[in-house]
Amino acid sequence: MRVFRDTLAIHLSDIPKSVVALGTFDGVHLGHREILRRCASRGRQENVPSVVFTFDKHPLEIIRPQFAPRLLTDTEDKLALIQRRSIENTVIAQFDDEMARATPEEFVREVLVDSLRAKWVVAGFNYTFGWKAGGTAKTLKSLGEKYGFSVEIAKPVSIGGTPVSSTRIRSSLAKGDMEEASIMLGRPFSIKGKIIKGESRGKSLGYPTVNLDVPREIALPKCGVYTASVCVKGCMFGAVTNIGTRPTFSGETVSVETHIIGFEGSLYGETLRVFFAKRLRDEIKFSSGEALAYQISQDVERTKEILSHWNACDQAFGISGDAS
Repeated sequence: MRVFRDTLAIHLSDIPKSVVALGTFDGVHLGHREILRRCASRGRQENVPSVVFTFDKHPLEIIRPQFAPRLLTDTEDKLALIQRRSIENTVIAQFDDEMARATPEEFVREVLVDSLRAKWVVAGFNYTFGWKAGGTAKTLKSLGEKYGFSVEIAKPVSIGGTPVSSTRIRSSLAKGDMEEASIMLGRPFSIKGKIIKGESRGKSLGYPTVNLDVPREIALPKCGVYTASVCVKGCMFGAVTNIGTRPTFSGETVSVETHIIGFEGSLYGETLRVFFAKRLRDEIKFSSGEALAYQISQDVERTKEILSHWNACDQAFGISGDAS
């Protein structure tokens, strides 16, 4: 898949015509995958290159930063997941003040017509674009008629009678409902981060942990203890992951630390991805380190039991960041 960082870098010889999928695609969940499937399929039918047009950040980071959501995927993961849907080209455009001020028609004319030479455009049922999100699916169809491209609006993918959305997945994470989040994503929810030095308290308790430095813009599940799985040097290991402030030791800032069951060795400086299976319990303040160690032993046993029945839904789903 070719990746363009600017529409100005796209020449006629690169994309003479296109079928374009529009969206933020945060999470590349089941609803997004339907849009991408339609785009790739239409491209094959028309013998025209398929293109995803998306942004380098969530538009709210520029428009109303105080309301910008935490992201389900960073740019690297988003690109890898899009590529798995047989898309040939992706444009990661910079969303800035100039882009935010563009009217719906200016966006269509400058991006879809002049830069991408769109023959077909595919978008979700709730897609909005242009100044103050003034453009809708209906607007897109109208402008398509004016500028000579066809528009296909993908119907929502619903689970439990409600459309799948990035917002709904974030809500599941906020509740610690990893099963629901994974169903909507079509894969286990995961985070990745560089392993940094911690305070080595886990090691003193007999359960060494690795501490992950997760970028602050990435969404985290609700604070608590989770059954998880990690990939280290090509091998999958069960893990118990704690997200929280470590109240037993009077912590204040939220951290992510993982005990990798059965692994010995140093991973400092590596990037590790944690796949979440199930929330085990709340984070609790224990009366002593010994009491905490006993609870961790119970968490480990419970994790082994859960993972013996867990279908990780293809954990190696094409995104990078596993310690290797």
